[in-house]
Amino acid sequence: MSLVRWVQEFLANWPAQEDGRHRPGAADTVVVAVSGGPDSLALLHVLARQGIHPADKLVVAHLDHGLRPSATAEATFVAKTAAAWGVACVVEREDVVALARDQGLSLEEAGRQARYAFLARVAAQRGAAAVATGHHADDQAETVLMHFLRGSSLAGLRGMLPVGPLPGAPHLTLFRPFLEAPREEILAYCQEHDLAPVEDASNMDTTFFRNRLRHELLPALAGYNPQIRERLQHLAAVAAGDVELLEALLRQAWTKVLREEGADWLRLDRARWLALPLALRRSTLRHAVWRLRPALRDVGFVTVEQARQMAETGQVGGQSTLPAGLALVVGYDDLTLSAMAGAAPLPDLPQLPDEKPQPLAVPGRVALVGGWQLAATFLERVELAEIQANQDPWIAFVDVPDPAGLVIRPRRPGERFRPLGMGGQSARVVEVMINRKIRAGLRPLWPVVANDQHLIWLVGHHIDERGRVTEGSRQVVKLHVERVT
Repeated sequence: MSLVRWVQEFLANWPAQEDGRHRPGAADTVVVAVSGGPDSLALLHVLARQGIHPADKLVVAHLDHGLRPSATAEATFVAKTAAAWGVACVVEREDVVALARDQGLSLEEAGRQARYAFLARVAAQRGAAAVATGHHADDQAETVLMHFLRGSSLAGLRGMLPVGPLPGAPHLTLFRPFLEAPREEILAYCQEHDLAPVEDASNMDTTFFRNRLRHELLPALAGYNPQIRERLQHLAAVAAGDVELLEALLRQAWTKVLREEGADWLRLDRARWLALPLALRRSTLRHAVWRLRPALRDVGFVTVEQARQMAETGQVGGQSTLPAGLALVVGYDDLTLSAMAGAAPLPDLPQLPDEKPQPLAVPGRVALVGGWQLAATFLERVELAEIQANQDPWIAFVDVPDPAGLVIRPRRPGERFRPLGMGGQSARVVEVMINRKIRAGLRPLWPVVANDQHLIWLVGHHIDERGRVTEGSRQVVKLHVERVT
């Protein structure tokens, strides 16, 4: 199939977009990224010289990365070619080396970010809603393999999308008409139409990861399977279809699990999240990170798994680190994702109304903040096996010889207790709170049950050794914290 046919069919079969990205018409301005190489030069020729899009509605965008002495000559070639074909042209220069150094990026990533930011600026200046690039099928194969080697979700294995948001500027459409066209077709087109593209010498530099894939790894893999590029392209197509289905399911699931969100935080309903299939539990966590950090390209498998396991099995206050300064914190019935510094409002957990101790009658109850309460009742029959099997952190069974002296209060400065299971050793209450990931803003009014001698229960976390129920216990009190409104 000729390149003209590739582009005609691409535009005729413009994929349906959930976000309403429509095919650019003849009246729309389109920015074309042109490096001067065969791919982008052929794309510009097809659009401007084959009647695909009016030349006066095209804008060539060329970015000099400042990496090679020959870059100036390449920029001049692109500008002259655009002028000869009646196309407007914008040329800029970016110090990519300085950008990489200042932002701690590889040269490849810095160059990528600089290119997309440049394309977004040109589109804004010229009133364009779409940007076209010359990425082709061989580029797609390399991208899929690169994502696989670096570690990727299924979304990464679909490679580049034929139509999608411009990275860093999601309101702009990026489309790749050559994405299914092999590079051989592009080279043949250039020869047929006497195009003389410039060759970027850096494309042979194997210090760049993509170049090593192109010139070393893919030829080696072709020794095992000569159709390796086609197989990777097929994988991208299959993954794209699967991701499309998963994203539809994700949109449905997201509306069910999202409770609330702010500028730098969001909160999920933990019970509804736990009820999701494994694939959706993973994808909702990835989506949550993306909503808070849209510029983040991908989240590694290990990071997502650690967060998922914490969200599934972690105790209240448990925390898992996420990329870009984010963290996931397990609440009583929710999951909060926010900046590590704690941009999210404090989770809805038991809090005392003030620092004043309150008597705790048995039987009786004490009201806490936000509709929480702590109830105390005598246990009529002591079944040690049942007590030891209790897994609810908000229920505690304690041996209290003198229940008349029970109070509920906050921790005291420097207070120590003997957490059950530590062989009678003591620990500072505040250190246990920190180890149990109780947020700093919650610690001052976190409730503890105590008598006039020592702490008995650090609510939701630890019973004191001196309140342990044994076979010889005769007076056992059940303490139960719950939210009633």
